[in-house]
Amino acid sequence: MSNSIFTLILGLVLHPLLFLAYTVLPREQWQIIAAIPTRKAERDGWWHGTNITYYGALLASGSLFGVIVFFLLLAALGVPMWGIIGLILAVMGCSVAAAKLLAMAVEKKQNTFTVGGAAIIGLISMPPAVAAYNGLAWRLDSPQVSLIPVMGALAVAYLLGEGIGRLACLSFGCCYGKPLSKLGPKTRRIFAPFAATFHGSTKKIAYASGLAGVGVVPIQAITSFFSVSIGLVSMYLFLEGYFSASFLLASLFALAWRILSEYFRADYRGEGKFSAYQQMALWGMGYCTLLALYGNSGAGNRTNLAAGLASLWNPAALLFFQALWLLLFIYTGISSVTGSTVAFHVRGEKI
Repeated sequence: MSNSIFTLILGLVLHPLLFLAYTVLPREQWQIIAAIPTRKAERDGWWHGTNITYYGALLASGSLFGVIVFFLLLAALGVPMWGIIGLILAVMGCSVAAAKLLAMAVEKKQNTFTVGGAAIIGLISMPPAVAAYNGLAWRLDSPQVSLIPVMGALAVAYLLGEGIGRLACLSFGCCYGKPLSKLGPKTRRIFAPFAATFHGSTKKIAYASGLAGVGVVPIQAITSFFSVSIGLVSMYLFLEGYFSASFLLASLFALAWRILSEYFRADYRGEGKFSAYQQMALWGMGYCTLLALYGNSGAGNRTNLAAGLASLWNPAALLFFQALWLLLFIYTGISSVTGSTVAFHVRGEKI
């Protein structure tokens, strides 16, 4: 299969699913998957429950999709499985922890995450992880890898994972846009046909800003669509061997969009007109540009898409993917900001 056909097929599969998700996920019934009874209530037959959310399922799925893309691209470069898994665990370990700690520092809240902050930490932690891999690979007589191809794979994986994972925000009603009524006439006309309307009192947009049932800028859907679209173009450039171009396109778009999109958001992003997240993104753009200029470009490397696809159909890889999804789902899917009351009874007509 050619690189262009593979990328085209992926786009034809993903985009219709995304458009369907943009339509249904803001509805009330797409927030809670299940409620698990955890503590008996005072009233007979009633229990207090812990909610399991679509937010966690979608965020875990988006993260896993990004991991699979990263795995595919590095395997196409000839990096052995142990090296790919090591890089994934090292960078994700730093990023997942940072996603919570940075959000707590900026937003002063316990139960929140920041994907943008996690991305910055991923960009910073990958070069030393690559250096550690190359040192170990040299000792084990395994193939070494240049920095920029790995950074390109990371940026592509992040964008595609972000495109899928952003659907979690539509389900939970977080990371929401400004009400159309707060926009100027020209801007309002642009967004009016695509406005998102969230329903349900347990959506964050409802309890944090009182905007349930109000048309808002569909910033989550816009971010998702552009992330997947630019991610696919960057993936094609990577597979064709244009590693620096792939890295710069994916990383600079992701970070520039992080800066621009916040001007259309209504949720709390920290103090100041230019938020801490925007400052990190601006710094990240300079960092990525310097890496592309001075990092090892891997110009002589060639990709093999067939080898990359074959690496995914491996028992060890499949078990790793399943375990990773489950851990991420448990970490992000158990709701700490919503609760439930569950009642059980016997259906007498079925006895």
